[in-house]
Amino acid sequence: MQLLREHGRPVRGGLIYSADQKWSFLCYFTEDGSAPVACARVQRWVQQSQP
Repeated sequence: MQLLREHGRPVRGGLIYSADQKWSFLCYFTEDGSAPVACARVQRWVQQSQP
């Protein structure tokens, strides 16, 4: 998040899921979408249902 504050301009955000659904990527791009500003990879956790 520090990079977003340092960028100091509006950004666009996007969320991408991996094909196996184990990871999510939260990415931020410049306002016109021409360059990446920051990206975070987050492991997805799915709670197993109880029978």
